[in-house]
Amino acid sequence: MLSGVYAVRSGRPYTVGQSSNNVGQSMTGLPDMASDAEGPKTVDAWFNTAAFAAVPSGVFGNERRNQLRGPGFQSFDMTLQRLIKFDRCSATLRWDVFNLFNTTNFGLPNRNLSDAATFGTISSLSGDARTMQLAVRFTF
Repeated sequence: MLSGVYAVRSGRPYTVGQSSNNVGQSMTGLPDMASDAEGPKTVDAWFNTAAFAAVPSGVFGNERRNQLRGPGFQSFDMTLQRLIKFDRCSATLRWDVFNLFNTTNFGLPNRNLSDAATFGTISSLSGDARTMQLAVRFTF
């Protein structure tokens, strides 16, 4: 028996923050947004970083929450299973492959305006690389 699951979703929404903007106890504020933040959508620059401007600490910026979207996600998982019957018992062989086509799924971009070195870049993954497992089940 062969079966599979295809999972796909659009990018998750996120908000750019400014960790150097202290607006309350254990809270950070948002920066100002000067222009459109849509960017090239590459690993090195997911959005237009020049669209955001830092504000002084204690000031609320004008950026709206969750207006940007991260990379999408897709994965195809497959299972191949075979039942082998013996006299009074049986064995089930099962091979599972997760992310069969080894699709690279990127995580959300670094969105802290105060960290200028990595701001707007993607440095994490949203899913694992191809993974396989083999299982044998005996029934008697």
